Amino acid sequence: MSIRAVSQEGAAPRAGGTVLTRFMVPLDGRPESLAALHAAARMAQAGPWLAAQVEAPSQLRYSPRREAQCMEQLRLAERLGAEVVQLHLTGFRVAHDFLALARARGVTALVVPRPRRPRWLAWLRGDLVEDLLRGDPGIEVRVVPGDPDAPALEPPELAMDHPALRRLGTALGSVALATAGGLLIFSRLDLTDVVMLYILCITVVATRCGRWAALLASGLSVAALDYFFIPPRFSFAVEDIRHLGTFAMMLGVGWVVANLAERIRAQTRMALEREGYTGALYRLGAALAEAGDAAATQARAEAYIRQALGMPALVLLADRKGQLGPRTMAGVSLDADEMAVAQWTLENVAPAGRGTAVLPGARGLFLPLVGTESPVGVLALFQAPGASPGGAGPQGLTLALAAQISLALERARLAEERAEARLRADHEQLRSTLLSSVSHDLRTPLGTITGATTTLLDPGPEAAPGDQRMLLLTIHQESCRLERLVNNLLELTKLESGQIQVKKEWVPLEEVVGSAVGRMEDQLGDRPLILDLAEAWVPLDPVLLEQVLLNLLDNALKFSPPGSGIEIEGRVRARQARLTVSDHGPGFAEGEEERVFDKLYRGSCSAATEGAGLGLAICRGIIQAHGGTIKAASRPLGGAQITLTLPVEGAPPELLLDSPS
Repeated sequence: MSIRAVSQEGAAPRAGGTVLTRFMVPLDGRPESLAALHAAARMAQAGPWLAAQVEAPSQLRYSPRREAQCMEQLRLAERLGAEVVQLHLTGFRVAHDFLALARARGVTALVVPRPRRPRWLAWLRGDLVEDLLRGDPGIEVRVVPGDPDAPALEPPELAMDHPALRRLGTALGSVALATAGGLLIFSRLDLTDVVMLYILCITVVATRCGRWAALLASGLSVAALDYFFIPPRFSFAVEDIRHLGTFAMMLGVGWVVANLAERIRAQTRMALEREGYTGALYRLGAALAEAGDAAATQARAEAYIRQALGMPALVLLADRKGQLGPRTMAGVSLDADEMAVAQWTLENVAPAGRGTAVLPGARGLFLPLVGTESPVGVLALFQAPGASPGGAGPQGLTLALAAQISLALERARLAEERAEARLRADHEQLRSTLLSSVSHDLRTPLGTITGATTTLLDPGPEAAPGDQRMLLLTIHQESCRLERLVNNLLELTKLESGQIQVKKEWVPLEEVVGSAVGRMEDQLGDRPLILDLAEAWVPLDPVLLEQVLLNLLDNALKFSPPGSGIEIEGRVRARQARLTVSDHGPGFAEGEEERVFDKLYRGSCSAATEGAGLGLAICRGIIQAHGGTIKAASRPLGGAQITLTLPVEGAPPELLLDSPS
């Protein structure tokens, strides 16, 4: 046999100085494929190239050793920069499928290993290199020698999807039925009809039992036809030599029908497998799409693999330092040795455990989950109880599921990092805004205090007797203002850090309001203050609620005209205490009723007033800590109205009810 081969050092075609060659190499687990893989990587020179995973037909199967070799070759191809594609074989002569895949992916050069099988087997099943050379003259074929010292792997074995005795019995029974039917009709019909009856028998056996049973049925049919129907009957002698042609035709028809039926069966099984793979990947993608964070993705992936592949699985996540955390799921856990194997898989980005070359006696199969930038974890697959020993599910499906889980975990991790970055940016912006606002609010009272103290230290000759008292009053007012600002900042810090603790006690409502009004007496001055409070005891933290009332009264003073009144109303109804603070200012602009409680937000009517926009935010935090609500609204006749609602749980002690208020 003459083989036209191009050496490994052959120059690639060029057009305008640009290399146009796109290589593809088949991988099926043999040592010769490994040599071709390295040769293709050298020829590609960091350019685009493909590695085709050759899957055996459904009626054949690879040994566990060859499955492991094929998986290692696929991982090596990915590390060398190849794009891994799948080539599903539907028969023994694969050149047509291989060339079709090459044309579909724009491949211009094929790198194939030199065959090592016997010449008679190549003649029977066809030679891949020879078929490729004759298949498409536009695709270059480069044949590379393999390692002569490498051990040859065993060929795929026939999958015994039916017991041999059952198929033999089906073939014998079908021929017996055809013979019985022929004997019944032979006296009334011609010999040709009997021949057609045997051909029908061969076709039925081929479609139900496969190629070799059909060939057995063909031989038995020829023998039965010769013995029962060809003169002299009931002997294997043949008087008319023309009947030998009939025998040859029956054997030929049996061979053709057997091969066609076997090809149809293989294509049907392959289509069902592809449909199963596609459906499994689709369902896994849909399940992972509904998961939010990495923990939910981890749990959904484990549950799906257990359901789809029927085997326990663990998804181990890697932290930022590249270390795997322990994981236990549905009674499946890893001991120290297995965790070491999983860590090795993560660090080396290579499979380990059962069915691989690394610790093949391990209890599980460990596959690295590799993202676009770095490994994100390890997928551990375990043999289901009662399952036959071997690999952990179909190889192509297992790798595809691992890749799908890797992308989902990386997507979840990126989403978490993006959320953390957004939160850090919001905190940074909030801090900048807070510092800017607070620095302005601190500068004004500090400047006033500094000016007043400077005047007191050096009054000058024109100082009036009453100026000293006025300056001291100014210092006192600005100091109180600074105190409120600092207290607001401290309260806001406690609220955000969760350090605030509500210490409820039964307190008369009018006592809390009276304490807050007393502290604001100097600021209120001659302002009319209308109090309408029910005589009721309410469970609350008096210190915190007083801080809320101080902020609300301070806002009412700032945003209402001088001399206008302020109203405070308190009621207890339906196990709820309701406290309302109203003023006669401009009120709230439309749509601001909720935003005024945000930190550092100042309403559209507050441009000419002082403040950092913290008071109402602190009020909301304190009221929510009490389990109540706070709402803002504009009064129908003008002015703002803030309503607090606090829950009244239980009943006050009788001692408090009997004591004078």
